[in-house]
Amino acid sequence: MNAPADLAMLIYTAGTTGPSKGCMISHNYVCNLARQVLVNDNRTADDINWTALPLFHMNATGGSILSSMLVGARVAIFPRFSVSRFWPEIQRSGATIASLLGSMITFLAEAEDNPASKACFGQLRIVRGSPFPAALQQKWRERFGVARAGSNAYGLTEAARVTTLRYDEEGPPGSSGRINDDFDVRIVDADDNEVPAGAAGEVIIRPRRPNVMFEGYWNRPQETLAVMRNLWFHSGDIGRFDEDGYFHFVDRKKDYLRRRGENISSFEVETGFRAHPAIDDVAIHAVPAESGEDDVKATVVLKRGVQLTEEQLCRWAIDRLPYFAVPRYFEFRDDLPRNPVGRVLKYALRGEGCTPGTWDREKAGVNVPRR
Repeated sequence: MNAPADLAMLIYTAGTTGPSKGCMISHNYVCNLARQVLVNDNRTADDINWTALPLFHMNATGGSILSSMLVGARVAIFPRFSVSRFWPEIQRSGATIASLLGSMITFLAEAEDNPASKACFGQLRIVRGSPFPAALQQKWRERFGVARAGSNAYGLTEAARVTTLRYDEEGPPGSSGRINDDFDVRIVDADDNEVPAGAAGEVIIRPRRPNVMFEGYWNRPQETLAVMRNLWFHSGDIGRFDEDGYFHFVDRKKDYLRRRGENISSFEVETGFRAHPAIDDVAIHAVPAESGEDDVKATVVLKRGVQLTEEQLCRWAIDRLPYFAVPRYFEFRDDLPRNPVGRVLKYALRGEGCTPGTWDREKAGVNVPRR
C-alpha cells in the first residue's frame, strides 16, 4: 500500500526558461492539489470539466481528472486544442468548466462567432487559465456568458497552488488569490530579505503541511539544492502582494528585463500589445545591448489577412506604453516557438537575438519621446 509521501509520478516543468526538469510528485501532493481545486471552484457531481491539456501536465492530471473523481464528476478530454472545434466540443460534451492555458484564452476570445459558441452562451460557469488579464476576463463574461473567468490561484509544478481564492470570493483585477493554509509565501529581494507590500520581488515558498510540495528534481540533486536556498524554495517568479494580501504575478525572473535603469515586466508589456486589434500573439523578450543591459524586442504574430508594418505598430506602442518599455526591435512571424502545452519558449527567442527579419526603430529613425 502506498504511503502519502511515496512517489506517485514525475511531472516535467514547462521548459519555457530552459530544459525541462522532472518534479517528483508524491501521492499526497496530487491529492492535495485536487482538494484545492474542489474548494476553489465549488465543484459538484453535476460538473463536466473539459480539457485539451496533455495528461503529463498537472492541470489535467490533478486539476481536472482527480479533482472530478473525488466528487463523482465527469471529465471530457479532447486530444488536441483547436479554436474551431472548441465550442462544438463544449456543446457536445455539456461541459460546465473549461481548463485553458496561455494563448488558448486569447485565441478563443478573438475568434469569430459560430453557431456553437452562441448556443453555448452561459453553459460554462467557470473558465480557468493563466495568464488571464482582466480585460480578457471581462470579454469572456460578456461574450460567452461565463460566470467566473480568470485565474483564482498562483502555483507552479513544484508547489501546486500556493495562493488561492474561494469560488465565492472576488479579488481585485489581475490578482491570483491570497496565501492559503498549505503554504507560507514571501516576496524577497536579491538577498532574500522580505520586501514590503506593493513591492515586487522573487516569490519564495515553503510548505505548512507535509508532502504538499515536490520532493525534488528527478536525478538532479544539484538543481534541487540550487532552488532551496535558506530553506525556502525559490520559484524564479517575480510577484507582489498588495496592501490587502492579494497576490499579483509580475513576470518570470528570467523574462524580467532591465533597460537603461528601468525594470520592465514582459508580461505587462505583452498585455498592452494584445490590445492591438491586429495582434494574434506576442512575446516580449530581451536581446543583448551594447550597454551590457537589455534591449527589448517584440516578436509578433499577426492575425490572418491583416496589413500592418513594424513602424506602424511601433508608433502605436509609443502612444500607449511608458517610453522605456517601447521595444527597439520588432519582428513579425507566422508563429512563436512553444512547448507541448502552448507556452512560448522565450529562451529560444532570446538565443536567436536579432535576425535578418528584425526591424530596428533606431536605424529607422523613429524616436520615442520621454513623457
